[in-house]
Amino acid sequence: MNSRRRGIRWWWGDAGSVSVEAAVLVPAVLFVGLLIVAGARTSSAQQAVDNAATAAARAASIARGPAAALQAGTQVARERLAREGITCRESSVSVDASQIAVGRAGQVRASVTCRVPLNDLALPIPGDTRVTGTFTSPVDPYRGIP
Repeated sequence: MNSRRRGIRWWWGDAGSVSVEAAVLVPAVLFVGLLIVAGARTSSAQQAVDNAATAAARAASIARGPAAALQAGTQVARERLAREGITCRESSVSVDASQIAVGRAGQVRASVTCRVPLNDLALPIPGDTRVTGTFTSPVDPYRGIP
């Protein structure tokens, strides 16, 4: 009986289980950590794109004409994205300034899109994610005449 108990103890022993647990848990913990980094990168890019869209709409809303609004909005959005340090694989800025007219109230709408790369994180996620921010700003009807 004594030898039988030793055999059972050997069979159910926990020697070597730490290495098996580590082999299973370390990749899972690394994967979760990389998902957190990907989420943080996407969230940071979303905030930067929203800020750029807000700045673009405000800059365009004080311009004196539709062409100047388009130019001012695009320039401010690109400068804001560069200042935020966001790396976009490709970006686009759209400014709708069709309602700008001296003496009339209206709105300017700016939309900024950025493709944020994720493939450098070694995750089984597609290469990039698209982040879009849109903001509408009222036009100042009392600004100067063009």
